[in-house]
Amino acid sequence: MYFAKKNTFLQQPSTFQVYNASAGSGKTFTLVKEYLKVVLTSENIFSFQKILAITFTNKAAGEMKERVLSSLEDFANGKENELFNILIQEMNVDKKIIQERSKKVWVAILQNYSAFSITTIDSFTQKIIKNFAYDLGLSLNFEVEMDAISLLSQAVDVLISKIGTDEKLTKLLIDYSLEKTDDDKSWDISKDLNEFAKVLLNEDDVQHFRKLVSKELEDFFDLKNKLQKENIQTEIAYKKLGVEVLKYIETSGVSETDFAYAGEFLKHFQKLTKLRFLKDEDLKFEGRLNTVIEDSKNLYAGKASLEKKQIIEGISEQLRGYYYQSKELYDRSYSNYLLNKITLKSIIPLAVLNHINLELNSIKEDNNIRLNAEFNQLISDHIKKQPAPFIYERIGQRFQHYFIDEMQDTSVLQWQNLIPLIDNALVQENSSLLLVGDGKQAIYRWRGGKAEQFINLASQEQNPFHIDKKIINLETNYRSYSEIINFNNSFFQHAASFLQNTSYKNIFTEGNKQLENHKKGGFVSLTFLEKEEEKELEKIKYPKKVLEKILQLKGSFSLGEMCVLARTRKEGVAIASYLSENGVDIVSSETLLIQNSLKVTFIINLLKVLQNPTDEETRFEVLYFLHQHLQIKNSKTSFFTEFSKTDFKIIIESLAKYGVSFEVARFYQLPFYEKIEEIIRGFNLVQSSDAYVQFFLDIVIEHQRKGTEISDFLLFWEQKKEQLSIVAPKSANAVQIMTVHKSKGLEFPVVIFPYAELDIYRELDPKEWLRLDDSLTPFSHFLLNFNKDFEDYGPEASFIYNDHQSKLELDNINLFYVALTRAVEQLYIVGNASVSKKGDENIRTYSGLLINYLKSIGAWNTAKLEYEFGFFQKIDNPKPPKYPTETQTEFISTPKTQLNISMATSSGYLWDSSHKEAIEKGNLVHLLLSRIFTESDIEATFNHFMNIGVVSSKQKNALLQTVGDIVSHPDLSLYYSSDVTVFNEKEIITSGGKIIIPDRLVVFEDQTSVIIDYKTGVFNDKHKLQLMNYAEIIEEMGYKVMKKLLVYTNPTLQIKEC
Repeated sequence: MYFAKKNTFLQQPSTFQVYNASAGSGKTFTLVKEYLKVVLTSENIFSFQKILAITFTNKAAGEMKERVLSSLEDFANGKENELFNILIQEMNVDKKIIQERSKKVWVAILQNYSAFSITTIDSFTQKIIKNFAYDLGLSLNFEVEMDAISLLSQAVDVLISKIGTDEKLTKLLIDYSLEKTDDDKSWDISKDLNEFAKVLLNEDDVQHFRKLVSKELEDFFDLKNKLQKENIQTEIAYKKLGVEVLKYIETSGVSETDFAYAGEFLKHFQKLTKLRFLKDEDLKFEGRLNTVIEDSKNLYAGKASLEKKQIIEGISEQLRGYYYQSKELYDRSYSNYLLNKITLKSIIPLAVLNHINLELNSIKEDNNIRLNAEFNQLISDHIKKQPAPFIYERIGQRFQHYFIDEMQDTSVLQWQNLIPLIDNALVQENSSLLLVGDGKQAIYRWRGGKAEQFINLASQEQNPFHIDKKIINLETNYRSYSEIINFNNSFFQHAASFLQNTSYKNIFTEGNKQLENHKKGGFVSLTFLEKEEEKELEKIKYPKKVLEKILQLKGSFSLGEMCVLARTRKEGVAIASYLSENGVDIVSSETLLIQNSLKVTFIINLLKVLQNPTDEETRFEVLYFLHQHLQIKNSKTSFFTEFSKTDFKIIIESLAKYGVSFEVARFYQLPFYEKIEEIIRGFNLVQSSDAYVQFFLDIVIEHQRKGTEISDFLLFWEQKKEQLSIVAPKSANAVQIMTVHKSKGLEFPVVIFPYAELDIYRELDPKEWLRLDDSLTPFSHFLLNFNKDFEDYGPEASFIYNDHQSKLELDNINLFYVALTRAVEQLYIVGNASVSKKGDENIRTYSGLLINYLKSIGAWNTAKLEYEFGFFQKIDNPKPPKYPTETQTEFISTPKTQLNISMATSSGYLWDSSHKEAIEKGNLVHLLLSRIFTESDIEATFNHFMNIGVVSSKQKNALLQTVGDIVSHPDLSLYYSSDVTVFNEKEIITSGGKIIIPDRLVVFEDQTSVIIDYKTGVFNDKHKLQLMNYAEIIEEMGYKVMKKLLVYTNPTLQIKEC
């Protein structure tokens, strides 16, 4: 609907719009404008509930929400801006109506914020999965795991741990390791497998691995044997022909030197006799020999004797016949031979991958986890085919309007899953679909994004809906100054001429003609560095040049206005390290890692030592930190000598004179979060606000919600520490360093892009799936190594090869485009000056393309290494931050003893309270028994808790007596023997999603069981009901419960059977 001047409205047909939005063209502005048009033209103030706007990142979703709400608030308050005037013009409506409706819609959104559906595609798919969990066979309390890499690492560890216990699997992994050593790679396969296994998470690969789940190891080995036999037969056929021809030549009385071109004809047949040892390109039927045969030229050498020439001439027809026979054999079998050869090399790795996938699935099932990455496939398999009204009913909202941002990064599965819902909406009137994207900024293929999907949608070629599509180009660049716009227009139109795929070429030649805005001027600098003779100088030549540029800019721009973009993390680290060493303040993902904080590292090390007092190396790290932190005057040597072998509890007590107030026994009495706060307070780690420590505490509290022990957290930390970082304020006056991928959607006054020397076709261990011959069942496709020989494996392989190369070209040119379009005012590109002796550049690289471009405009000079476009002059003044940063100067931490509240945890003990000593003793007995499986564990358990200060010497005898009485009791001793399987305090999840934790579950070989629960005080019916509940759940699991025992750890031991 829309409001006319007379306040009337009409039904409107559904619309489908696609916006081609090049860099800086105002796509977010367009999305917000179109969103506001929908909510402000409807009579229903709750029409926002029928809009689903999907963005690529949480940040983008937050920005769009903020812009919609702030615009509505401004309009409601009578503020008129550019957006307001555009809406008035496009909607043909009175200002007063806009003002009134804006206020009503703004209030309605704030009062119903949960229905304000501007979200990421991942959040939307999770919402669907949660509402269909029962239908999908998922438990209602399943957890979503975002960090798939950590889960993969666990799967690899589990697989490797089975070496020696599973004979077939052990053989497989040994074969894999041997193949790696044959390829001159390390025999240590753990790191290799962790990297290799990432393919299991790729959307395009998942469908193939799902078909492999049912395959046994025997299937892989059977295929290996089959292919080996085929290739042996091929080798025999080639050798047979080769030997026959060589024998015929020998009996004819001529030798190798009698043939033209150093015996080329004879050598051709010699190759046939050793096919297995040839390189793929060694055997060819093109070139000089083929021309000699085809043109019936002389086969003999000019220097051969007349007699030999006559002999060869006499048998030339027979020899040519043999050549054509070998060519026919080659055409018939060689590509299949090569395919078998590469498949054989891939069988062992693929079998290993399949087993990692099986372990991954087991971990997910055992831990009630689902990967965020697999939701799209789940929807595609089970939900997409459901009627759209049914899906809407389940998710609680029915959408009429769809806005999809960054469409070029939306995966095929995500788009296919949305189509049924969108199609259902578009059959109605007053519904709409708006897609915004840019094929030139598609840089997430590795996450499932397909540039070609949006390229097709943004052309007239593809329309999955029944209504007409309108394609709109956002032609003006509102971000950059004119010199940068014109340089990028000109350069990328030139670079596109080297792209093989026509549709990819067109998005740059036709879709990259951006118009200037009112901002005139700007500056572009191209610098080419020559190769340094010394290795160390070559290593730092890019960081050194970046520093030089920053120092030149420092007089005109603040550090906070500069950003250095790197293709890889490794390059970013090199730049960051060099700038830091030279006194330049920086902000990068590496500098923001929480693990970089010495205080956080100390906390982690202290936890490790408390867990394992014999860890000498970590103890040394703790002492080293304390010597500096506490400003101990004694020399490091004497300090380390004094405490290096001392009991850790005594060390802590000795540090009291330096202001340390930390009690090990008290530490173990606290919930986990309070343990960490106790360390911070006890060692006086923080006097004022510390972002690293504060973010660390946020991580601790988040992790504690799962219920944690120190060992659990330390394992979590080791797995995640490389990804955990603080968030830096935008107003920080420091040079930003980030990867090109992270810079997407951002802009900076000054951008420096070093290392512009990428080889566009270079990949790290690429692979492609190829269809196998039907005779090779049960396998339809195989994952093969991708290289220049791939196209020789048959017509389908040739098509895949060319398609792969075309996509590689586009992806890397796109990456370059994203990097160069982040700049607002000044752009610096630093590349490699390498050209051949003939002066030819390598157009496979970024630097080569830049040099080629300079040649095309007549600017290249071999003696000149720096080129400029525009004038070096600062034009714009930095805008103050919209939300100024407030600095928290005080670190707030209050001991729980000063509060009337405490944090509930799954492992809290009744410590540090006024409860009776008997209860404290009962809790200690409970804690000790949780570590004891058999009688032989008693001594080690007591030693452990005494070493860490939980059990004192005074308490030991009484506790030892009680524990010994329980373990050796005639009615209980069987349950503490080595003949049974014991589960101490193991969480068991019920079918209803609840968690029970029996103190001791004893399982016998015949699947019968006994439940033991430790209590203090007197018998209570609640205790009995608790055991009855445990028994019911355990019997549901298939274990018949023979006994249910309550053990009361009072001064007089009591055993009650329920």
